[in-house]
Amino acid sequence: MTFKPWTGLIALILTALCAFAPTPASAQGGRDNVFSVSGVQVDQTADNAAAAQEAGYALAKQRAFERLARRITIAEELAGRFVAPDAATLEQLVLSISPVDERRSGTRYIGRFTVRFDPAGVRALLRGQNLTLVETRTSPTLVAPMAVADTIPETAALWRDVWSQGGFRDELAPLLVAPDLLQGPPDWRAAQPYAQAQTAASALYATLRVQGGVASASLVEVSGEPRRDRGTVTVRLAGEDQASLRAALVSLAEQASARIQNDWKSRATAGGSQRTRVSASALYGDQRQWETIKQALEGAAQTLISEIRIEAVGREGALVSFSFVGERAQLIAELARRGVRLEETDMGPVLRTAAN
Repeated sequence: MTFKPWTGLIALILTALCAFAPTPASAQGGRDNVFSVSGVQVDQTADNAAAAQEAGYALAKQRAFERLARRITIAEELAGRFVAPDAATLEQLVLSISPVDERRSGTRYIGRFTVRFDPAGVRALLRGQNLTLVETRTSPTLVAPMAVADTIPETAALWRDVWSQGGFRDELAPLLVAPDLLQGPPDWRAAQPYAQAQTAASALYATLRVQGGVASASLVEVSGEPRRDRGTVTVRLAGEDQASLRAALVSLAEQASARIQNDWKSRATAGGSQRTRVSASALYGDQRQWETIKQALEGAAQTLISEIRIEAVGREGALVSFSFVGERAQLIAELARRGVRLEETDMGPVLRTAAN
């Protein structure tokens, strides 16, 4: 491949390399999103409104940390080694707590929160318990919350609401909710336009059934590959009221997410010592397209990519190299959701903007 060099090629290469050396804050910011937990629900009662709110905030911090610990550790290790921090330690680990939705009465507080934690402090605490940490994200999966035909409409709507408010888009394998226009049985041809709109590589159909005091959801994942049966998650309802139903549906969604997350972490840790190195030609028609490619690679450094290097830069293209963890299909999907195509050609891997 021949490049037509710009005037002052060396200076441009140095400029390009600097573009891949963000400030510590910006470089760390994307990764630190892993340490932000949203969709944390609490419902607390106390002698007065102030005490109920205080108890709600304390419980939100505790639940958020437990969810974060599950997010970035291996389930088998966590079950046998994890010791929850005491209140004073937990307080030091919390950077901020923000209510998204609140309701109060004289003695009751209901809230939904986003809680941000100090990455260094969390890492130190969990590693001190000999837990393996996994912080690598993968490309999103579209979730289609469905319900069997005889489901009460209010229950079907609650099922969708649980997914929308659950904070699952922040997980290592992000789960994004499909629009309610997507209907019918699991079908990639139907789901693909909605998945592509959110740069998801697959769609998980989660079909709810509530019967005989038991709620269950069958999980089927579809993509360009053969459909994958993810099994069924179940939970017994604690009562017949709306609060019990919501709690049961939240449990189902969390169980479904756990299956996706654990599968990804298993693959990420298995490939952790087998990172793949890619050398690719980045082709572009102008500076704007080149910036798009650079930004896509830098953004993907928050998920799958590391060790990005620009080997040479020319008027119409550049040579870049980087390492990635996971499967190549995930790398392709991750770059695609950032507006860049990775294609195999006669000249080897090529990066282009989606519009090019």
